[in-house]
Amino acid sequence: MERISIISLNLWNTEHWDARKECVTAFVQTYCSDIFCFQEVRETTLAVLDKALPEHQRIVGTEPGWICENSIYVKKDKFTILDRGRIELTMPEPYRGVFWTRLRTLEGKELLVATMHLTHQLNADELKTGIPYRHAEANTAARELNLLIQEKEAIVCGDFNDPVHPSRILHEIASFEDVFEHLGLCAPVTFPCPFLSEERYLVEAIDKIMVRGNLTPLMAMSPQYFHKGGVLSDHWPVMAMLEI
Repeated sequence: MERISIISLNLWNTEHWDARKECVTAFVQTYCSDIFCFQEVRETTLAVLDKALPEHQRIVGTEPGWICENSIYVKKDKFTILDRGRIELTMPEPYRGVFWTRLRTLEGKELLVATMHLTHQLNADELKTGIPYRHAEANTAARELNLLIQEKEAIVCGDFNDPVHPSRILHEIASFEDVFEHLGLCAPVTFPCPFLSEERYLVEAIDKIMVRGNLTPLMAMSPQYFHKGGVLSDHWPVMAMLEI
């Protein structure tokens, strides 16, 4: 048996970055997860993370979204990187999608890790029409992940921007299970972080970690981390410990 820790965090692009980067650096170094999945990255934030995580390798793909939307970091001494790629979700945000990497563990087991950031509820088109994007995005993600994963173990995480339907769709179509649900825990509120966000009328459990196959969640939490009076983002992170 092997144990793997994973953290997912929406980095909120470069909003208030000068005031947050010290906290982000301290957080990733303190928790030092085996795998980090980030959403809303930018080249500026990736430069800080690259320096803060010398024991990790950042997955680099050919698509521009790897440096301006989503990123995955994995510990160099725990994984061999076999492949990486992006699933197109036909979103209003052209560089988003499902960003994935296929890994081999020290014991030779294959594992697919994916991260995604679905369209926000306050997207201009959705405000005008009332028609959400996330159902179609989640359906496409679930179908395409089924083809990629086949019988292997997999983790999908990210900012789903919806506390209900993407998780439900990923479960019904692709057999993913939310780590908090598996452990009999209420999913924690991850948005907003009231210290930074003005969207305090939104109180949502929208940042998720879901697993499939022979992956057993042992622990899941949302660390409300702060450092010298600063916080990470307008989101709180989610973290899980898994046995494979």
